[in-house]
Amino acid sequence: MNTKMKKLSLAVLGLTGFAFAGAAMAQCPTSLSPPWSGTNIGGGTSAASSVTGGYAGTTCRLSSTLGNNGAARAQVRDDTPASETRYRAQFLFDPTSMSGTNGTNQADIFLANAPAAFNGLLRLVQVKFSGSGAGTKRVLFNAACNNGTTNVCTAVLDLPTQAGANRIEIDLTVGASGSLRYWVTPLATSTTDTSPTGTLTLTGGNAGWVGVDQAYLGLASPSANYRTINAAGIGYFDQFDSRRQTFIGSN
Repeated sequence: MNTKMKKLSLAVLGLTGFAFAGAAMAQCPTSLSPPWSGTNIGGGTSAASSVTGGYAGTTCRLSSTLGNNGAARAQVRDDTPASETRYRAQFLFDPTSMSGTNGTNQADIFLANAPAAFNGLLRLVQVKFSGSGAGTKRVLFNAACNNGTTNVCTAVLDLPTQAGANRIEIDLTVGASGSLRYWVTPLATSTTDTSPTGTLTLTGGNAGWVGVDQAYLGLASPSANYRTINAAGIGYFDQFDSRRQTFIGSN
Protein backbone atom coordinates (compact mmCIF):
# COMPACT_ATOMS: atom_id res chain seq x y z
CA MET A 1 0.00 0.00 0.00
CA ASN A 2 1.37 3.38 -0.97
CA THR A 3 2.00 5.70 1.93
CA LYS A 4 1.39 8.97 0.11
CA MET A 5 -1.74 9.56 -1.94
CA LYS A 6 -1.37 13.10 -3.17
CA LYS A 7 0.67 16.20 -2.57
CA LEU A 8 -0.51 19.29 -4.36
CA SER A 9 0.78 22.82 -4.31
CA LEU A 10 -1.18 25.05 -6.64
CA ALA A 11 2.12 26.21 -8.09
CA VAL A 12 2.94 22.85 -9.69
CA LEU A 13 1.24 20.66 -12.26
CA GLY A 14 3.31 17.60 -13.23
CA LEU A 15 1.80 14.24 -12.20
CA THR A 16 4.14 11.52 -10.91
CA GLY A 17 2.67 8.42 -9.25
CA PHE A 18 0.53 9.45 -6.31
CA ALA A 19 2.12 12.89 -5.94
CA PHE A 20 2.09 16.10 -7.91
CA ALA A 21 5.62 17.33 -8.50
CA GLY A 22 7.44 19.67 -10.82
CA ALA A 23 9.02 23.10 -11.15
CA ALA A 24 7.11 26.18 -10.07
CA MET A 25 5.49 27.97 -13.00
CA ALA A 26 5.95 31.63 -13.83
CA GLN A 27 2.16 31.93 -14.16
CA CYS A 28 -0.60 30.29 -12.21
CA PRO A 29 -2.63 27.70 -14.14
CA THR A 30 -5.88 28.82 -15.75
CA SER A 31 -7.47 25.42 -15.12
CA LEU A 32 -7.90 23.60 -11.80
CA SER A 33 -8.67 20.25 -13.42
CA PRO A 34 -6.04 18.97 -13.94
CA PRO A 35 -4.17 18.95 -11.58
CA TRP A 36 -7.23 18.24 -9.42
CA SER A 37 -9.58 15.39 -10.31
CA GLY A 38 -12.38 17.88 -10.89
CA THR A 39 -14.17 20.95 -9.58
CA ASN A 40 -17.52 21.53 -7.88
CA ILE A 41 -18.56 25.10 -8.61
CA GLY A 42 -22.08 26.49 -8.66
CA GLY A 43 -24.72 28.57 -6.93
CA GLY A 44 -24.97 32.20 -7.97
CA THR A 45 -21.62 33.89 -8.52
CA SER A 46 -19.49 31.18 -6.85
CA ALA A 47 -15.95 30.97 -8.24
CA ALA A 48 -12.71 29.07 -7.67
CA SER A 49 -9.40 29.81 -9.34
CA SER A 50 -5.65 29.62 -8.93
CA VAL A 51 -4.24 33.06 -8.14
CA THR A 52 -0.76 34.48 -7.64
CA GLY A 53 0.62 34.58 -4.11
CA GLY A 54 1.01 31.25 -2.34
CA TYR A 55 2.33 30.48 1.13
CA ALA A 56 5.71 29.25 2.38
CA GLY A 57 7.39 29.57 -0.98
CA THR A 58 4.63 28.49 -3.37
CA THR A 59 3.70 30.63 -6.35
CA CYS A 60 -0.08 30.20 -6.35
CA ARG A 61 -3.00 29.55 -4.03
CA LEU A 62 -6.63 28.59 -4.45
CA SER A 63 -9.15 31.44 -4.22
CA SER A 64 -12.72 30.41 -3.32
CA THR A 65 -15.78 32.67 -3.17
CA LEU A 66 -19.47 31.87 -2.78
CA GLY A 67 -22.62 33.24 -4.35
CA ASN A 68 -25.75 34.16 -2.40
CA ASN A 69 -27.21 30.66 -2.43
CA GLY A 70 -27.48 28.00 0.28
CA ALA A 71 -26.17 25.38 -2.19
CA ALA A 72 -23.26 27.55 -3.32
CA ARG A 73 -19.90 25.79 -3.68
CA ALA A 74 -16.47 26.64 -5.04
CA GLN A 75 -14.40 23.51 -4.45
CA VAL A 76 -11.75 21.34 -6.02
CA ARG A 77 -12.09 17.54 -5.80
CA ASP A 78 -9.55 14.77 -5.17
CA ASP A 79 -10.59 11.27 -6.28
CA THR A 80 -7.32 9.64 -5.23
CA PRO A 81 -8.57 7.99 -1.98
CA ALA A 82 -10.02 4.48 -2.33
CA SER A 83 -12.16 3.68 0.74
CA GLU A 84 -9.23 4.51 3.02
CA THR A 85 -9.62 3.24 6.59
CA ARG A 86 -6.74 5.49 7.63
CA TYR A 87 -6.70 8.93 6.07
CA ARG A 88 -4.40 11.84 6.80
CA ALA A 89 -4.72 15.19 5.08
CA GLN A 90 -3.32 18.68 5.49
CA PHE A 91 -3.95 22.06 3.89
CA LEU A 92 -3.37 25.76 4.51
CA PHE A 93 -6.37 28.02 5.07
CA ASP A 94 -6.29 31.82 5.15
CA PRO A 95 -9.50 33.56 6.34
CA THR A 96 -8.06 37.10 6.32
CA SER A 97 -10.82 38.59 4.15
CA MET A 98 -13.61 36.71 5.94
CA SER A 99 -15.58 38.08 8.89
CA GLY A 100 -15.87 36.08 12.11
CA THR A 101 -19.02 37.86 13.31
CA ASN A 102 -21.95 35.67 14.45
CA GLY A 103 -21.75 32.02 15.49
CA THR A 104 -24.14 30.85 12.75
CA ASN A 105 -21.92 32.43 10.10
CA GLN A 106 -20.59 29.12 8.70
CA ALA A 107 -19.35 27.46 5.51
CA ASP A 108 -17.53 24.23 4.65
CA ILE A 109 -13.81 24.44 3.91
CA PHE A 110 -12.96 20.70 3.61
CA LEU A 111 -14.88 17.44 3.19
CA ALA A 112 -13.77 13.80 3.26
CA ASN A 113 -16.59 11.61 1.95
CA ALA A 114 -17.38 7.91 2.22
CA PRO A 115 -18.11 5.84 -0.93
CA ALA A 116 -21.79 5.69 0.08
CA ALA A 117 -24.06 7.22 2.70
CA PHE A 118 -24.56 5.45 6.03
CA ASN A 119 -27.13 6.55 8.64
CA GLY A 120 -28.14 9.22 6.12
CA LEU A 121 -24.66 10.81 6.04
CA LEU A 122 -22.01 10.76 3.32
CA ARG A 123 -19.36 12.86 5.09
CA LEU A 124 -16.78 11.16 7.24
CA VAL A 125 -15.13 14.48 8.07
CA GLN A 126 -16.43 18.00 7.58
CA VAL A 127 -14.27 21.02 8.49
CA LYS A 128 -16.19 24.28 8.64
CA PHE A 129 -15.29 27.94 9.00
CA SER A 130 -17.39 29.63 11.67
CA GLY A 131 -17.70 32.94 13.43
CA SER A 132 -18.49 33.60 17.07
CA GLY A 133 -20.63 36.05 18.99
CA ALA A 134 -17.47 38.07 19.69
CA GLY A 135 -16.30 38.04 16.06
CA THR A 136 -13.58 35.39 16.47
CA LYS A 137 -12.85 33.18 13.45
CA ARG A 138 -13.11 29.48 14.24
CA VAL A 139 -13.03 26.02 12.71
CA LEU A 140 -15.50 23.24 13.48
CA PHE A 141 -14.67 19.57 13.02
CA ASN A 142 -17.70 17.35 12.39
CA ALA A 143 -16.99 13.63 12.10
CA ALA A 144 -19.39 10.80 11.38
CA CYS A 145 -19.98 8.59 14.42
CA ASN A 146 -22.54 5.90 15.12
CA ASN A 147 -23.84 7.52 18.32
CA GLY A 148 -27.47 6.63 17.64
CA THR A 149 -28.74 10.23 17.71
CA THR A 150 -27.17 12.90 15.50
CA ASN A 151 -24.50 10.50 14.17
CA VAL A 152 -22.11 13.46 14.20
CA CYS A 153 -19.38 14.13 16.78
CA THR A 154 -18.09 17.71 16.95
CA ALA A 155 -15.14 19.79 18.14
CA VAL A 156 -14.65 23.56 17.79
CA LEU A 157 -11.65 25.85 18.32
CA ASP A 158 -10.53 29.35 17.51
CA LEU A 159 -8.18 29.81 14.58
CA PRO A 160 -4.77 30.77 16.01
CA THR A 161 -4.08 33.13 13.09
CA GLN A 162 -7.07 35.37 12.50
CA ALA A 163 -5.40 37.22 9.60
CA GLY A 164 -3.05 34.94 7.70
CA ALA A 165 -2.55 31.28 6.93
CA ASN A 166 -3.24 28.43 9.34
CA ARG A 167 -2.06 24.85 8.89
CA ILE A 168 -4.85 22.31 9.37
CA GLU A 169 -4.13 18.57 9.51
CA ILE A 170 -6.39 15.62 10.27
CA ASP A 171 -5.70 11.98 11.05
CA LEU A 172 -8.85 9.85 10.68
CA THR A 173 -9.11 6.20 11.71
CA VAL A 174 -12.18 4.35 10.45
CA GLY A 175 -13.42 1.36 12.44
CA ALA A 176 -15.35 0.17 15.49
CA SER A 177 -13.14 2.41 17.65
CA GLY A 178 -12.68 5.21 15.14
CA SER A 179 -11.11 8.54 16.05
CA LEU A 180 -10.18 11.89 14.57
CA ARG A 181 -7.03 13.72 15.60
CA TYR A 182 -6.49 17.28 14.39
CA TRP A 183 -3.77 19.94 14.33
CA VAL A 184 -4.61 23.64 13.86
CA THR A 185 -1.54 25.89 14.06
CA PRO A 186 -0.07 29.08 12.59
CA LEU A 187 1.79 28.50 9.34
CA ALA A 188 5.33 28.52 10.72
CA THR A 189 4.65 26.41 13.82
CA SER A 190 6.43 23.06 14.04
CA THR A 191 4.23 20.10 14.99
CA THR A 192 4.75 16.46 15.88
CA ASP A 193 2.63 13.38 15.44
CA THR A 194 2.32 12.91 19.18
CA SER A 195 1.03 16.40 19.96
CA PRO A 196 -2.24 17.06 18.14
CA THR A 197 -4.26 20.15 18.99
CA GLY A 198 -7.08 17.82 19.93
CA THR A 199 -8.61 14.36 19.55
CA LEU A 200 -12.26 13.77 18.77
CA THR A 201 -13.58 10.49 20.17
CA LEU A 202 -16.11 9.01 17.76
CA THR A 203 -18.80 7.54 19.99
CA GLY A 204 -19.98 4.24 18.52
CA GLY A 205 -17.17 4.23 15.99
CA ASN A 206 -17.46 4.99 12.29
CA ALA A 207 -17.04 1.56 10.67
CA GLY A 208 -20.35 1.84 8.81
CA TRP A 209 -18.92 4.55 6.56
CA VAL A 210 -16.24 2.12 5.25
CA GLY A 211 -13.48 4.68 4.50
CA VAL A 212 -12.58 7.94 2.76
CA ASP A 213 -13.25 7.79 -0.98
CA GLN A 214 -13.22 11.43 -2.07
CA ALA A 215 -12.08 14.81 -0.72
CA TYR A 216 -13.14 18.39 -1.44
CA LEU A 217 -11.23 21.59 -0.67
CA GLY A 218 -12.75 25.08 -0.83
CA LEU A 219 -15.79 26.97 0.41
CA ALA A 220 -19.27 25.44 0.17
CA SER A 221 -22.76 25.26 1.74
CA PRO A 222 -22.86 28.74 3.30
CA SER A 223 -25.37 29.42 6.05
CA ALA A 224 -27.81 32.32 5.68
CA ASN A 225 -25.71 34.42 8.04
CA TYR A 226 -22.54 33.60 6.14
CA ARG A 227 -24.17 34.86 2.95
CA THR A 228 -25.16 38.07 4.72
CA ILE A 229 -21.91 38.71 6.57
CA ASN A 230 -19.39 37.30 4.11
CA ALA A 231 -20.90 38.29 0.77
CA ALA A 232 -17.44 39.46 -0.33
CA GLY A 233 -15.44 36.95 1.72
CA ILE A 234 -12.62 35.04 0.04
CA GLY A 235 -11.15 31.82 1.41
CA TYR A 236 -7.57 31.06 0.35
CA PHE A 237 -6.10 27.54 0.37
CA ASP A 238 -2.73 26.00 -0.45
CA GLN A 239 -0.40 22.99 0.01
CA PHE A 240 -2.89 20.14 0.11
CA ASP A 241 -1.33 16.78 1.01
CA SER A 242 -3.02 13.45 1.76
CA ARG A 243 -1.51 10.18 2.98
CA ARG A 244 -2.53 6.81 4.38
CA GLN A 245 -0.17 6.52 7.31
CA THR A 246 2.67 8.99 7.78
CA PHE A 247 2.49 12.28 9.66
CA ILE A 248 2.61 15.32 7.37
CA GLY A 249 3.52 18.22 9.67
CA SER A 250 5.33 21.17 8.11
CA ASN A 251 7.26 19.19 5.50
